Amino acid sequence: MKNYFQKILTLFTKNEYPKSTQQEFYRWLVDKEHASEKEDALLTFWQEALQQKIASNTHQSYELLRKNANIPFTRKERKIRPVHIWQAAAAVFFLLAASSIYLSTIGKDAEPNLLQQYIPTAETRTLTLPDGTEVQLNSQSTLLYPQEFTGKDRSVFLLGEANFKVKPDKKHPFIVKSNDFQVTALGTEFNVSAYPENAITAATLISGSVLVEYNNLNSQVILRPNEQLAYNTHTRRHSLSNPDMMDITAWQRGELVFREMSIKDIITVLERKYPYTFEYQLKILKEDKYSFRFKDQATLSEVMDVIVNVVGQMDYKIKGDHCYLIPK
Repeated sequence: MKNYFQKILTLFTKNEYPKSTQQEFYRWLVDKEHASEKEDALLTFWQEALQQKIASNTHQSYELLRKNANIPFTRKERKIRPVHIWQAAAAVFFLLAASSIYLSTIGKDAEPNLLQQYIPTAETRTLTLPDGTEVQLNSQSTLLYPQEFTGKDRSVFLLGEANFKVKPDKKHPFIVKSNDFQVTALGTEFNVSAYPENAITAATLISGSVLVEYNNLNSQVILRPNEQLAYNTHTRRHSLSNPDMMDITAWQRGELVFREMSIKDIITVLERKYPYTFEYQLKILKEDKYSFRFKDQATLSEVMDVIVNVVGQMDYKIKGDHCYLIPK
């Protein structure tokens, strides 16, 4: 039986199908019958993909899955850190699941018209949803939402980071879903950070009130203004804090703020902020934690000058669209 589900998943990822067939696949995937077997098949497929060294047939399978899920092509592969390809593939699986969850919530007879907003590297963008909710999306973020909200709630799916100013509607709660993490609001403003490469998913309430559900939606917390819940998807542990709201919303103003972050994690953020690929050997990066704040629209050179000066034993060189980290 297990091999049967794996064969279905493999067929779907290695071939192109019409939209009607894709919709049927999504419905089958979320049907409660044999749910655990399907989940195991997805996990096995993912683990096998991670073990491969970007073989050509695996890369083609990823591209077909990306195309079927309507995900824009990722800018570039990293030469030294090929794991980024599979982080991108994780995004495909996320949106596949998001589409499936949405279909399962609206009923079997409905045909939703899902829209996708993707924000390229080094950009942010603001859009207004069909209900009037304003959303500001951070770089390398994807928002999946219906062309029209018609159900009992207003559900959207986020991959990345966004700030939501929710249009009040007490009869139709606004829900932001991200894997096993979701935030429910009636009319409020909050920030959600849910990048697939980060172990931490966080919701920060700016005003109003929100219900945050996590740990496969088995746990929940009601946040107060200026309160943040951070959930580690690996350890399934959470923490509550009261961060500086100016830090949380800094990205909306084009600023960069790093609080107690490793250089590796800082580089991950810089690759979203700037259209450059970082090249380095992992052994030159320290595990020490650093804090930095950079002004609005600081150039990459300005940022790196400060970082290498503070870190020491490391220099950088920008050539074309690459930034090379060099040991001193």
